[in-house]
Amino acid sequence: MKAPLKIPHRESNAAPNGNKQGPLDPTRFLPFYALMVFAVLGLTARLVFLQLVKGEEYDIRARDNREDRINIPAQRGVIYDRNGVLLARNVPSYNITITPAYSPDDAIRLQEIYQYVSELTGVPVNTPPLDVGAVGGDTQPPEGITELVAQQESLAPYTPVAVAKDVPAEIAFVIRERQRTLPGVDVQVIPLREYPTGPLTAHIVGYMGPITEQVAEFYSGLGFDPSRDKIGYAGIESWMQDVLAGKNGFKFIEEDVAGLELRTIGEPVNPAPGSNVYLTIDVRLQAAAQTALTRMIEDLNRRGNTTVSQNGVVIAMNPRTGEILAMVSWPTYDNQRFARFIPFEYYDQVFKDPTKPLLNQAISGQHPPGSVFKLIPAAGALQEGVVDPNRTLFDPGQIVITNRYFPNDPGQARTVVCWKREGHGDIDMLHAIAQSCSVYFYQIGGGYEPDNVRGIDIEGIFHYGNMFGYHRRTGVELPGELRGLIPDRDYKRINIGENWSTGDTYIASIGQGYVLATPIQVLDSVTPFVNNGWLIKPTLIKEVVDGEGNVVPIAQSHLPDTLREFVPVGTPGSYQLSPFAIKYRDALPETPEIDPVAVDQKWLDIVRRGMEEVYISGTAYIAELDPIEIEVGPEQFQQIPAAGKSGTAEYCDNIAQRKGICRFGAWPRHAWFVGYAPANNPEVAVVAFVYNGGEGSLTAGPIVQRVLQAYFDLKAVDASRGQ
Repeated sequence: MKAPLKIPHRESNAAPNGNKQGPLDPTRFLPFYALMVFAVLGLTARLVFLQLVKGEEYDIRARDNREDRINIPAQRGVIYDRNGVLLARNVPSYNITITPAYSPDDAIRLQEIYQYVSELTGVPVNTPPLDVGAVGGDTQPPEGITELVAQQESLAPYTPVAVAKDVPAEIAFVIRERQRTLPGVDVQVIPLREYPTGPLTAHIVGYMGPITEQVAEFYSGLGFDPSRDKIGYAGIESWMQDVLAGKNGFKFIEEDVAGLELRTIGEPVNPAPGSNVYLTIDVRLQAAAQTALTRMIEDLNRRGNTTVSQNGVVIAMNPRTGEILAMVSWPTYDNQRFARFIPFEYYDQVFKDPTKPLLNQAISGQHPPGSVFKLIPAAGALQEGVVDPNRTLFDPGQIVITNRYFPNDPGQARTVVCWKREGHGDIDMLHAIAQSCSVYFYQIGGGYEPDNVRGIDIEGIFHYGNMFGYHRRTGVELPGELRGLIPDRDYKRINIGENWSTGDTYIASIGQGYVLATPIQVLDSVTPFVNNGWLIKPTLIKEVVDGEGNVVPIAQSHLPDTLREFVPVGTPGSYQLSPFAIKYRDALPETPEIDPVAVDQKWLDIVRRGMEEVYISGTAYIAELDPIEIEVGPEQFQQIPAAGKSGTAEYCDNIAQRKGICRFGAWPRHAWFVGYAPANNPEVAVVAFVYNGGEGSLTAGPIVQRVLQAYFDLKAVDASRGQ
């Protein structure tokens, strides 16, 4: 019997080689576990950071990558004159565009398309070398179609690039007709501004220009697209910018990485078109005023056989409502040249022109007003009791004034003269205004001991000058208006470093010396004399309407101090709203801001009668101005009485100094005249200013007469048409 087989015993933990090994130590896994914990914590922290801390920011970035906000332009409002004549309108402009992503892949076919577009538009297929077509090496040649499309393809291939801008409509229509055979080529229609009346109304209407980097952030915040939109640079285009511009719309779109629009997100916000603005200007009267001014300037230059004058201003206004009917500043410029873009050559030409065509002299030209200013010390002297209107003062042609600061020094005395060297003799207030007697106004302004006249002095001149609208802006709705200047005793010491002298007061009394005024201030200063004591704010805005013809209330920012435009009735303190103000009564403050002058009505009447006497026996009568007539029947005419004041202001500015015409005793002179009609119930007031024009009644007076005559002629035409 065989013995049983004996199987050797092997312990489970024995190594294959026979060596014994103990159990694994758990601590050996701790670094691995710790690493896993730290990894999980790190990932969790990163997840928390990305989702909670930076989640909103990255969500915005992601949206920005796939979404875009498209700005939709608003249609700009149109500008009309008071009768509906277009002064500024929108016209279509055509750009030829190419979208790179839609262009054919065939290089030969692509070049054929570029060549065809080039032949139509004149834009080169490829950018010429720098020296080709350059003038003196300074002019950059136009960029070629190939380069323009290549640049756009690298940036946003689904966004069209304009390869030819503002092409004629005929070319745009040809492109449209052949669009099926021109893949990628399209016609983009954009609105541009056009100014049908051009230079005639350029200073009033203004012009537009691109949004510059300096103001891009501001206008972007208002919803404008600085790369596309334009803003008003001058005139009404600038002053009424936000009224005319309207409000741009927008829509959100989703696009792919190449810029291809996939869909619209949400509802688009439609643009709100700008409101239309009707001005108070009558283009027909504007043309008549410009013709009267330019013909007089041409006549001056022809008679002088040299360039005597190149500058002048005419403004016509309704003195009861402040509505500006005409405003001419000469020379002017052509704002139509700025309609598409602002050409550097033309802008540089008018900017450097010494006659300053870009400057609206009506509101920004500061000149000594001369004798038209005498109405102010006249009103002040009557109100202060300096002189009785019936009292006569003697004018021997010149008087010697004593310097009150050196009364015992004959060397400090000064002789002042009247324009009429033999003098006017005994003269009262009424005829001193009519004859423009300077010696009379020297006495009531600066005082004169021999006749026991104390004068209102420079403090009174300053006070009443401000009261009648000098030394401050009128607030007419145009940018760039200047204040003018009525000096006080401190002015000379602060600005010139000298003390005020007695002679300075005398010269200021007749609107000379340091006294400066703009033409619109001179015209406005007359309104209290014909308007029962109220200084009326000039305005160019007749009404603002929306696209459906509804009157739109104007924000107070656009009609600053609006309604000074009250029509006084009866004595000062009682008034009624002008027709213009009635339309905007909801915008009026509870306590209307108006400007009554602190002069009794009886004294204003004296000054007004003096202005009427100007035409009866004064400077206008001497100048033999043509009477204003209206036709009342077949070959029957009725004369319309007028009133006004002439002014001749000596000056010696930098232009006169360069010409060498500043000669003591024979200073060059500006011509002024302000007139209104009918004298008893004024409908229209006109001021004319001619730079270096000489005698006011002889040069500016006829201009005023022709404008007044044109006003009544146009009124008769409108009446015959039933307007």
